[in-house]
Amino acid sequence: MYLSDLTFIEEGTPNFTSDGLLNFAKMRMIAHVIREIRHFQQTPYKIEHSPKGSNYLRDPSLLLDDDQLYKLSLLIEPKQGRLTSQSSTDRKI
Repeated sequence: MYLSDLTFIEEGTPNFTSDGLLNFAKMRMIAHVIREIRHFQQTPYKIEHSPKGSNYLRDPSLLLDDDQLYKLSLLIEPKQGRLTSQSSTDRKI
């Protein structure tokens, strides 16, 4: 999210004003995003250890290979080609 914000600020806002002066509004926007990032980096997270959760995550019987993951991904969100998405759009109109 923050990378997107910084990218949009950089690409969508000129570095200089029409008078040729440094665009301080842009610099303030960049500083605001960086300040938020620093705030969250310095905030300690108090995560309590859960043996049950650790054991679940480490259980090798729950691991799936790439083919299985791909098939499950297609079940959840099927691929739609360009023609498929256009024809479904046409039906809605």
